[in-house]
Amino acid sequence: MIFRAIAIAVLLFAVSLTASAQEPERPVTRVLVLGDAIGGGLGAGLMRIAEASGEYEVSNRFNEQSGLARPEVYDWPATVPNILGSNAYDVVVVMLGANDTQSIRLDGLRIPFGAEGWPEAYAAQVDRLLSELSASGARVIWVGPPPMRDPEYDAAVRDIAAIQRERAEANGFTFIDMRTELSDASGQYAETGPDDTGMVRRLRGRDGISFYKAGNNRMGQIVLAAIVSSSDAPAQQASGQPPQDAAEQTPQVPLFGQLLMNGETYTVQPEGVTANAVMLTSAGLSGEAALKALRDIAPEGSSAERLFKRGEAPSAPAGRADDFSAPAPFP
Repeated sequence: MIFRAIAIAVLLFAVSLTASAQEPERPVTRVLVLGDAIGGGLGAGLMRIAEASGEYEVSNRFNEQSGLARPEVYDWPATVPNILGSNAYDVVVVMLGANDTQSIRLDGLRIPFGAEGWPEAYAAQVDRLLSELSASGARVIWVGPPPMRDPEYDAAVRDIAAIQRERAEANGFTFIDMRTELSDASGQYAETGPDDTGMVRRLRGRDGISFYKAGNNRMGQIVLAAIVSSSDAPAQQASGQPPQDAAEQTPQVPLFGQLLMNGETYTVQPEGVTANAVMLTSAGLSGEAALKALRDIAPEGSSAERLFKRGEAPSAPAGRADDFSAPAPFP
């Protein structure tokens, strides 16, 4: 009897080894983050959010005082070829601009920030960097600077972000408007907001510029959702299937459902976010992207908006299975 048990154990061990040996290795997406001090925080947040799955490897290269307006201080377009020459990356994320509200030197002349000719000179610097990144063959995601607390500084950063967006999109690259993602309901600077888990916490530093760890994680979550989205697009084009007409396209939303008594999963994909159900998985979305999709499609003023944007769970209707309120006293 003992020998039989040992033989069965050895057989099961051999089967498990064979199964594990046949499991294909997951491809690892290599991501490079380039930035200033805020970009370095973004890179750290992206490391924590993305690398946990084992599907991403993030390299964070930043210079706290760097930007594009003063290449004599730190020249990113000249530095990038050395970085990309020794390493191959699938995605390059750029976040610069917080230090660029200053003069640009061009042909021996000094052009003050906001003066005539400054936007064109700055756009040329953005194009220099994009040209070097484009030569690498990697997908490029440019992240605009976030809103700032000081109104004058914020207005300057807004102008810089507009130039960055125009040049990135003109060159066919993805642009993330971090201002939209991290502003309050009125579009203004916000110190608090939902973190990567959906809990409302303080995201910004006391100086009105920097980010706490929770804020860096939130930025990393936003960028990771864009990486996943950009990696899905080529796969859809390569499938050979004709694109759907605009009228036929439907927003990609998470699946809802429940576990049946036999243990099988029953899921539905509602037309709107009106079902009182449990989110089990997503239609090709990561957890972060699924949560963002729910926030985007939640109707304004609805219980879905209160739940997914502010973390306020609605009260259960009286008499429902999850209504744990005290019953009314007997007369």
